[in-house]
Amino acid sequence: MKIYLVSNNLLLDNISYDNSANLDTIRLTRPLSIKGSNLAKELSNKDIFNNIEKIYSSYHASAISSSKYLADKLNIDIILKENLNDCKVGYLGSKNMKMVKGLQDHEFTYKLSNGESLNEVGDRLNLFLYSIYKEKCDMVLFTHKRAILGLLLKYSTVGYNLDDNLILEYNNNLIYDDTESNIDIYELTIHDNKIKDIKKVDYD
Repeated sequence: MKIYLVSNNLLLDNISYDNSANLDTIRLTRPLSIKGSNLAKELSNKDIFNNIEKIYSSYHASAISSSKYLADKLNIDIILKENLNDCKVGYLGSKNMKMVKGLQDHEFTYKLSNGESLNEVGDRLNLFLYSIYKEKCDMVLFTHKRAILGLLLKYSTVGYNLDDNLILEYNNNLIYDDTESNIDIYELTIHDNKIKDIKKVDYD
């Protein structure tokens, strides 16, 4: 049984919101960029998804848009699950997103008021995985980079590179670093209701 975790990171930048808009609401409604939409179309033609039987997505507009092309090709309904939503930021106050990310990458329990820590979002995603193991079929979960990071922390060896940026290894293979990417895809191999292997899928 294979479960693929997908995060399309090409979001629309030239968009403005009302000053009263909540940050997490903004992130929930932020759409893909044109490049992100084109990438999602390309993704639907990847051979690794030929045997997919179920498609899940977070409630974020970007994830739903990323999943719709594959769903259309395979003629499968998209199942929305809140547990796949991105890590909730909370109230930034005088901090900025880069600062919060740096703090969370070094202290996995750190969170802002009304926000989530990486450990908490990892627990949320892990709980969802346990709920779908019984389905015994290959599936894709369209979620988000920080949510995936929270999950990977539960199964990986944690380290930091020379620039003090977080890196993760699984079976001595690097599966996460701080490098920016247009898309992140991870393949989980499930056996006896347990994760037996995690691989980062190269996308070209």
